[in-house]
Amino acid sequence: MTTLNVVKRRTTSLLAGRNKYAVDYWLLLAAAALLVLGFLMVYSTTFDLGDRFQGNPVYYLTRQLVAMGLGILFILVFMQFDYHILRYLSVIIIVTAVALLFFLLIFGQVDEYGAVRTLAAGSYQPSELAKLATILYIAHWLDSKGDRIKKINYGLIPFSVIVGGMFALIVVQPALSAAILVGLIGFTLFFVAGADLKQVLVAGVLALAVVVVMMLTLPHAQQRWADFIATLRDPQQASYQVQQALGALANGGVWGLGLGKGDQKFGPLPLAHTDGVFAIVGEEMGLLGSVGVVLLMGFLAWRGFRVAARARDTYGFLLAVGVTVWIAYQALINVAVITAVMPFTGMPMPFLSYGGSSMLMTVIGVGVLLNVSRDAALGSRPARRQPTGGPQDKG
Repeated sequence: MTTLNVVKRRTTSLLAGRNKYAVDYWLLLAAAALLVLGFLMVYSTTFDLGDRFQGNPVYYLTRQLVAMGLGILFILVFMQFDYHILRYLSVIIIVTAVALLFFLLIFGQVDEYGAVRTLAAGSYQPSELAKLATILYIAHWLDSKGDRIKKINYGLIPFSVIVGGMFALIVVQPALSAAILVGLIGFTLFFVAGADLKQVLVAGVLALAVVVVMMLTLPHAQQRWADFIATLRDPQQASYQVQQALGALANGGVWGLGLGKGDQKFGPLPLAHTDGVFAIVGEEMGLLGSVGVVLLMGFLAWRGFRVAARARDTYGFLLAVGVTVWIAYQALINVAVITAVMPFTGMPMPFLSYGGSSMLMTVIGVGVLLNVSRDAALGSRPARRQPTGGPQDKG
């Protein structure tokens, strides 16, 4: 079977080179544009909430700025080091994420929807850390195994245990959408790392079977699936939240009502500042604004994959792919939900939705991409992957 080999570069120091900021500036510009747009939308969707419940119209915007500031601080510190330092931290980070998920099940607070997803008075979501932790650990694990992941005892079985365990801890909250996202990220990394095609197919079938079983057995998943089928038959029979999201998009037309002038965020659309923010983008910025956001997300994803393609070792390649598909999948799911293309589920839009945990982890993810891009920019461009039909590794 044809495989893809990667020429690996061994680093001699975890400290970064002289030019610590020779990064992909197009990637940085795309992320900055999305952050600016996100803060405009956070203020637009929360100034009324802040005024009514906190006595401060910028209360939620300030909290979002703090989360972004912490993320930028992380980037500034992280850029002083080579990204390979994450190899040594990945085990600690994923153990911390798992411990927090266990802690959440015991001491977490039940929200108004009957789920247990947050700690510290609803201000922290461990599942957001779990997404990044999964990428860091899986990238390190896959790179350390090399071609041995083609063997079922080195590849499919331990991979299923790692990803399946994280998936299960998130599902029981319940947070089905976040769990599916973690599974998609892990599956993508397993595939691009060069797993045997049969194993990839088996993993895909098993994952699909698990999702189908959950859709048929979990009460909240059953209801959402039934609502989705009803929506396909007649949009007027859609669930209340879907109807309001579609109504917001329709209200905006081509040009939009103007930033801050939408009505749906004042009550008709639940969670307009988090899961439903893309609907408010459509209402206030119109079809052109919505398409613009999608194009910006697509451009960011393209630069992320370009960073991955230019990475000088397998580990950097896998890190960049993992972070890129995380942001891309999450944005795609959010848009699909708001436009009623898939069953409704709670999934924040990266950069745009209110949420400190999501913002912090997303900015940190961008920092990882920038670090990998800096490594490629400072070095030469060796041929990373060469197709070969040689014998597979027997180790």
